[in-house]
Amino acid sequence: MSMTTVMTTHLQETTTSLDGILETFRELSPAIRARAVQSEENRSIPKESAREFLDAGLARVLMPKRFGGAELGLQAWVDIAIEIGKADAAHAWCASLLMHHPHYLAQFPDEAQEAVWSSGPDVAIAATFTPTSKVEPVEGGYNIISCSIPYLSGINHSTWVIIGGMLPTGGPPDWTLFLIPPGKFKVVDTWHTAGMRGTGSNTVIVENVFVPTEHTLRVADMRDASTPGAKNNDAPMYHAPWITYAPLTFLAPMLGAALGALEDYRSWTAKRASLFGAQVAEFTSIQVHVARAAADLDAAELLMRRCVEVAEADEPASEELRARAYRDQARASELIVGAMDTIMKISGAAGFAATSSIQRAWRDVHFASSHVILNPEVSFAAWGRQQFGLDRDQKQIMY
Repeated sequence: MSMTTVMTTHLQETTTSLDGILETFRELSPAIRARAVQSEENRSIPKESAREFLDAGLARVLMPKRFGGAELGLQAWVDIAIEIGKADAAHAWCASLLMHHPHYLAQFPDEAQEAVWSSGPDVAIAATFTPTSKVEPVEGGYNIISCSIPYLSGINHSTWVIIGGMLPTGGPPDWTLFLIPPGKFKVVDTWHTAGMRGTGSNTVIVENVFVPTEHTLRVADMRDASTPGAKNNDAPMYHAPWITYAPLTFLAPMLGAALGALEDYRSWTAKRASLFGAQVAEFTSIQVHVARAAADLDAAELLMRRCVEVAEADEPASEELRARAYRDQARASELIVGAMDTIMKISGAAGFAATSSIQRAWRDVHFASSHVILNPEVSFAAWGRQQFGLDRDQKQIMY
């Protein structure tokens, strides 16, 4: 009996369902809202939140069933991250990554998956793909000579880490991901920001750590949907080109935060009077602004859902669909930011109060939109080149 068979027999005792997870977080929403300020002050989500995430089965959402996962699919991932984001963007950001990193691990060779999930499915993995690690090939794998990599969201509650580095090839270096086990990395507290403060996105240091070849994954294989893990994980989401889904990791929390802010604004404004006694909700200009913001958020979600459909199609997306997905996700980010700006603007000075959930969502959404994978100059140009019959820009490894 193989290790995988043993684990599957042992781990499939617990069933994780989308409806069950969504109901759990609707019930937990008041608690998460209450912890949002604490998360900002501590620059990390509380331990009880991380525990609730694991207890609810978030790490299993995109994990293969053969390792005890639920394999619920990318739509479920987006649904859950949006729901949590309505309460707090930083919690949703950490939850989105907690769900999505097992999806990446499922694309590594089986040996890496077995190493992480041999003791159970509820494992928190932090990751950064920034290829700054200094790496040298050695017998049987690679030595991470040294790296100091910032921005590992959720590292304070994670036990395994995935980091990026460039492998020397004699030609262009090969962007590769390396799985680092517990006890082989150090965390340095460096996260001092104006937005997404609760994500605890600290710096990780790795020095002189051996990584077996079987614990690595080439970014080019993710880009082209030809990963080692796809051989034994059959669901379409394990066979999808990277760019069709990767930006959703950050978009779903952004959308949830903006939807939460819009709901907070509606509830507040429904009973708010102006300085002159008039009901603010009666102002036509306010009604128009709210309608426009809501429509833009709906449009952003529709673009996101279309990308998920592309990623979960039976056949890997063509270059044309990959470019469209890249474009659409960047545009969704712009729409969310625009809607959030509108909500902030019509909140007036009161919206900037330190106790206001709206200003926190506004800061978090703007901060999240600065992620490099949502850069419209890059993604729009990728689609535009295609429209003019130009070859793909070879420097854009993600697409």
